[in-house]
Amino acid sequence: MNWVISTGNEEIDMNFGGGLPLPSLMLIEGDHGSGKSAFTAQIIRGMLDSGMKVICITENMPSDYIRKMKSITFDFSKAFFRNELSIVSLHSKQEWLEKSPLMLPVIGDFIEGQFQNINCVVIDSLSFLTLHNDTNSILDFLTKCKHLVAGGMSIVLTMHPDSMPQDVGLRLKSLCDVYLSLKSTNIGDKAVKVMNVIKLIGATTSPDSGFAFNVDSTFGIKIVPISMASV
Repeated sequence: MNWVISTGNEEIDMNFGGGLPLPSLMLIEGDHGSGKSAFTAQIIRGMLDSGMKVICITENMPSDYIRKMKSITFDFSKAFFRNELSIVSLHSKQEWLEKSPLMLPVIGDFIEGQFQNINCVVIDSLSFLTLHNDTNSILDFLTKCKHLVAGGMSIVLTMHPDSMPQDVGLRLKSLCDVYLSLKSTNIGDKAVKVMNVIKLIGATTSPDSGFAFNVDSTFGIKIVPISMASV
């Protein structure tokens, strides 16, 4: 059964053709500083507001993640203490990087083990986990993700461009139900983030092809008028 939830931001919902279709395998791709984590937090906010339980797998410690997201208006502290949001930390130290070929299958098994208890798993970012993995390991992980989504779980993946072999990246983009590409740019003297909606299967109405936004410490994600977003 498919349904659509609000992201918690009416402007984003309008650009998405009504909201976020679930269950979905979602890919958010962009360079460092392009707004991946902030946009992912917006998705988490919408899911929590819809009564869903979420696991976020991140390179940050739980306290650091909660603090960083709170600084851009996403206060996840109550959800964390109520066990509605679980935060799993992946330490980005060298010894962990060297073990990353072992981490991807472990994370895959961990996600599978949460199937009955969790509605969505967010991995921010997949690039960290695929850094030292071969093609077969990555494809096995993606196949497992797709199988879990078919069973009703949603999975959100963020990654940097070119962080995995090109053929594997193309396979991921073809497998996913939602593919969003982010970049940072300047419009005149104003720095903005630009979201390209490349694929959004299951939208209530036809989504926009893209939009520009800023991440504000007071308002969170704020859409920039289209007249300013000609890039």
